Amino acid sequence: MVGADDRTDGAGTRFDRGPFVSGRTDSDNPEDNAEAGLSENGSRVLVMTVGTGDVDRLEESLFAPLRKSIATDAWTQVVLLPSKVTEEYAETVRKGIRGVEVAVRPLPEGDENDADRAYAHFDSVLAEALRKTPAEAVMVDFTRGTKAMSAALVLAAARREIPHLRYITGGRDERGQVKAGSEDIRGIRATVGAGHRRLDLALGLMRRGSFLGAEAVLSDMDHPSSALYPDDLIETATAVRTATRFYAAWDRLDYDAASRVDVGGPPDGDWKGLWPTSAAREWVAALAKAAERKELRRLIVDLLANGERRLRQGQHEDALVRAYRVLELIGQARLFDHDLDSGSLDPDHAAVKAAVEKITEKKQDPLGSGRDGRLQAGRFQVARILEALEDPLAKRLLQFDDKSPLKPTRRNKSLLIHGFTVGAPGEPEELRRLFDELVELAREDGDANVVDDRLSVARTPAFAAN
Repeated sequence: MVGADDRTDGAGTRFDRGPFVSGRTDSDNPEDNAEAGLSENGSRVLVMTVGTGDVDRLEESLFAPLRKSIATDAWTQVVLLPSKVTEEYAETVRKGIRGVEVAVRPLPEGDENDADRAYAHFDSVLAEALRKTPAEAVMVDFTRGTKAMSAALVLAAARREIPHLRYITGGRDERGQVKAGSEDIRGIRATVGAGHRRLDLALGLMRRGSFLGAEAVLSDMDHPSSALYPDDLIETATAVRTATRFYAAWDRLDYDAASRVDVGGPPDGDWKGLWPTSAAREWVAALAKAAERKELRRLIVDLLANGERRLRQGQHEDALVRAYRVLELIGQARLFDHDLDSGSLDPDHAAVKAAVEKITEKKQDPLGSGRDGRLQAGRFQVARILEALEDPLAKRLLQFDDKSPLKPTRRNKSLLIHGFTVGAPGEPEELRRLFDELVELAREDGDANVVDDRLSVARTPAFAAN
């Protein structure tokens, strides 16, 4: 074990001390303190179960081993966990210990054989200890007591992510009990299981598209106590966090930030299916440069995939806003194809004049005016200009004004736009149909094969898929 310091007492008892070493002083390096089992204020807590021992040899079989176990380090507090049957023994030990605060927290009567009740009790005791002392400065000894007590204490320690556990073994007598003087204290690095549990949780969050959540679960890997984690686990967590940062930036449409994340190779196991592919990284790099007119159709495809992901995650209002923006971008891209900019239109252009006349005739919302005398067109006005240009997609774009989720009167009243209530339908089916129609519109707008190829990259992995 890392940091082991073996010694024997006068009776020949061997102690594999693990990371807690008596006589160490606090280091200026927090990672050294973490590995040594030190808190910032130097406190150390030992929590240990108390069994019955041999009733005919209590001093030899119980009291002496307990005192020896306590003497393995300079504890600032010892918490004894007896059953009601052994509470008296724990009190005897407490009264015989000098210079260390000793607390006795007995189980309620009968709970020593009920693992669930014992767990609840031990968990509350550990929670109390952790209010004053960090987990890395707590040692849990689960040697004594019933099997239910030992199992319950280990489970409670795992829940509280206490990294240091230990148990006592040694030569056995005819009764199966450890012989006095042969005690061998063995440590367990519980950080291995705790670290794997964090990785499993991060994996589940990643599968659901909760990238920031996955990164937050692994944030403790930067804590000074990370010195207690195995190197291979730290390496895996570090690699995973590059993937979560990449996906999180991509998901929030910050393509530039995503393209600058250095994502290495995937760890072994289930991570491979969720890892950013080279195609995905190339796609994001291209999106980072997609502000130019000719690249707008990349943004259209990515927003489609992003909106579909929002829909799968139940974020209907966000999905609706993205759907509207996709429709708007398709119109803008078509207008750019005619060398017209919806944000700066020449009022004397024939198609613009024709659209203005039709809009006025139908008493629809007029185009906006800029300070330079040029006109500005919203999504609907763009469709009218495309109609005047006899663009083949104009009719399809105008038809979306009859689609209830994207009707201006409904979309504009969305809480995320100008309104005070949500505009998206409560049930997802209507939005799913809308996105299907938008995909078909995007395919009609450009090369269908190119759109399909780009969607296959933008949609993968299928985070939060049902």
